[in-house]
Amino acid sequence: MSTTAAGGVRPAAVAGVFYPSDPGALRDEVDGYLGEVPGSDGELSKAVIAPHAGYRYSGATAGFAYRALAARKDQVKRVVIVGPAHRVRLDGVGLSTAGSWATPLGEVEVDRESCDRLADLPGVTTADSAHAPEHSVEVHLPFVQRLFGAVPVVPLVVGRAAVRDVARVVDAAWGDEATAIVVSSDLSHYLDDEAARNRDRATASAILECRAGDIGPFDACGCLPIGGLLSAAIGHGLAPRLLDLSTSADTAGDPSRVVGYGSFALRPLQPVSDDQLQWLIDLARRAIEHELRQSEPYPLDDSEVPDQLRSPGASFVTLQQGTKLLGCIGSLDRRRALWRDVARNARGAAFEDPRFSPLTEAELQDLSVEVSVLSPLEEVPAESLDTVAEALRPGIDGVLIAAGGKRATFLPDVWEKIPDAGDFLRELVQKARWDEPWPEGVRAWRYTTISVRC
Repeated sequence: MSTTAAGGVRPAAVAGVFYPSDPGALRDEVDGYLGEVPGSDGELSKAVIAPHAGYRYSGATAGFAYRALAARKDQVKRVVIVGPAHRVRLDGVGLSTAGSWATPLGEVEVDRESCDRLADLPGVTTADSAHAPEHSVEVHLPFVQRLFGAVPVVPLVVGRAAVRDVARVVDAAWGDEATAIVVSSDLSHYLDDEAARNRDRATASAILECRAGDIGPFDACGCLPIGGLLSAAIGHGLAPRLLDLSTSADTAGDPSRVVGYGSFALRPLQPVSDDQLQWLIDLARRAIEHELRQSEPYPLDDSEVPDQLRSPGASFVTLQQGTKLLGCIGSLDRRRALWRDVARNARGAAFEDPRFSPLTEAELQDLSVEVSVLSPLEEVPAESLDTVAEALRPGIDGVLIAAGGKRATFLPDVWEKIPDAGDFLRELVQKARWDEPWPEGVRAWRYTTISVRC
């Protein structure tokens, strides 16, 4: 297949194969998929992960993803579509130089200005030869056309690349509320139906927990686009939600050799509920008791984890007997699923806090466990100690300061002992053990916590 001339029209490559070539039939089929799934639940989704197989196999599952974007359809003025390169060898992330892409429903304009900006990033290359036969982006265009109308797109294909490089591109294309992002990927390939569903459930768990490193090419052909999106989403305070899982056997496929499909939406993190906090307290106790009695770490294989607690989060776990502190360990960065973070920090507080001896089984009696869940860090001006103090809300904010490779934090409950903001920060500087009172290049962040003690 010939490549598209710069500024020209990239012709449809898989119309009549992956989806109908007749405009009326295509319109009716896409509208059917958009209408067969529940309406918007009111949550606004910035990005989705959706499959890219032939419509008769994966169209219904893709419909879940696009309906998740429906609440923003009047806002969206640009759609970024990122898929894997299946047919042509490619290094990095590939741009299209076309001025538009054709489907049976008409031409879709390419956002050339955005493409030109992305072209300056490391690992980004022009890849018309990879785009020409590729279906992973094209099959999404009719959905975009029917849901959003005549909005421009940024078509990207990913070949051999590092997840961090893909994340850099996704982050650069992120835009504001007028931009929606679609990552195109199927899941497992050519297993029997039962094996496929088991693998796809494991992949779905990895996606929900943003464990990009646990998603490989045998789990999802778009593992690199998925990983890039997940990595970028953490920095934007978004978390994945599962919308639908299916296989080709659900529609027209042979159950002995199926392809798996999944749809996910990325939405703003929601506050942890009281019931979920209690679940985390119970988890922390289980983790501690398991290690004391089994002499091995808690296995972290819980199957009944509330979906929201699978989102990346940061926590502190504090152990006390009466007013006596027995251990306190925590995280400031959202690097792992919240439930895993709490379990690890419970173990750390019980057995690895260097200030205290490891917890004993006798100390389980009357043990008080407190779990504090941190909000995302919010950076504040840090030109001086007074500047940071002015940005803090006494009694509400925890604060993190960092400089010269050393950092320190106080949780909000420290305000009970040090109610003055200036004194609060001076004590924190002492904790950081900097070489000078306020070094050059200090950075500071505030955060809030939701805590429960039991």
